[in-house]
Amino acid sequence: MNDKLKALLASSLLLGILLLTAGCSSLQIVHAADGATPQARMQQDLVTAISQRKSSIQLKFVGNKNATLKQEIKDVLEAAIRSDDYLHYIVKTYKYKAAIKGNSATIDFSFTYWESLAQTAEVRRQVASIIKRIVTPGMNDHQKVKTVHDWVVANLAYDTRLVSHSAYDGLIDGSTVCQGYALLTYEMMKQAGVPVRIAEGTSRGRAHTWNLVRIDGKWYHLDTTWNDPVPDAVGKVQYGYYNLTDAQIRVDHKWSASDGYPAASTDYGQVVSDLAKKGGSKAGFYRQLHGLMGYAYLEDSYTATNVSELTEQIRAAADNGESALVVRYTKGTTVTSDLKKAFNAQSGASRISYTLEDYTRTPANDKLLRITLHR
Repeated sequence: MNDKLKALLASSLLLGILLLTAGCSSLQIVHAADGATPQARMQQDLVTAISQRKSSIQLKFVGNKNATLKQEIKDVLEAAIRSDDYLHYIVKTYKYKAAIKGNSATIDFSFTYWESLAQTAEVRRQVASIIKRIVTPGMNDHQKVKTVHDWVVANLAYDTRLVSHSAYDGLIDGSTVCQGYALLTYEMMKQAGVPVRIAEGTSRGRAHTWNLVRIDGKWYHLDTTWNDPVPDAVGKVQYGYYNLTDAQIRVDHKWSASDGYPAASTDYGQVVSDLAKKGGSKAGFYRQLHGLMGYAYLEDSYTATNVSELTEQIRAAADNGESALVVRYTKGTTVTSDLKKAFNAQSGASRISYTLEDYTRTPANDKLLRITLHR
């Protein structure tokens, strides 16, 4: 996977600007309902304005005291934006300026968006149609999550231009960046009845967004962006970042504890394995899913822990006349140099090629090697 192509400055890193001025331009004033705190009233007015995709709004606010007023305004604005994950990630930028007198302020807010109100409505309309078609009666949440995940990965392509950022772009143009993947996954899971969140942080040092889904009361990380190959391979679906724990995905995803995301601590592979063993009408589905997630590569027959074991696995495959093999290599930090040593020790193939990907089912820096032997 090409890290550079996955780079994205997430829209949640909003550019709030507080300018203290002598006066404000005359904009529409939205009056809040009575009976709530000033903070709650302003937050609700901001949520309403963002939901309606207003480009500007003027609000009057009375805070606790002058010394904390600027921070109160910032906190209320951030709370409004974060009140709904979809709203949060379709806000492109904001800015605000305030005329402050004592503990009161008149504030002008301005917003830009990744999606218009009409575009969001079209996303919801299309998603409703897709969900009606792909989610069938009798599906449980395990099946719904896989169905939605597979549809998103199979039908979107990563926007290598880094221009398209929304779910609308993904549905209409077929291409978007991680933010659009996460937004579309969010809306589809939500309409399918699966509890879902959008998470943001970094992956390999670059801003990134992905999802969390809840199945049978347990939360898991789901990254439809990283499961989609780049360059795009039509219809190809990967499962390396499918329903991971915090420990598993932390190998290359980072986020702030202050964001308050639900903890993901349950090993989904064990859950699926246990469900398959119970039998029943869905046992075949669970067995297939367990295989797709690559848990077989934890077995000793697929594992090499050092250069000698890697060399021997390649030699054994060549001696047996095999043209390809898959190896989970546990020394991910030295995999490139170790591969070179292992290849140089071979005599049963005229040329050896390989692809390399992260193996996410352990909290270590394991790599999955797909090696081709050319004779």
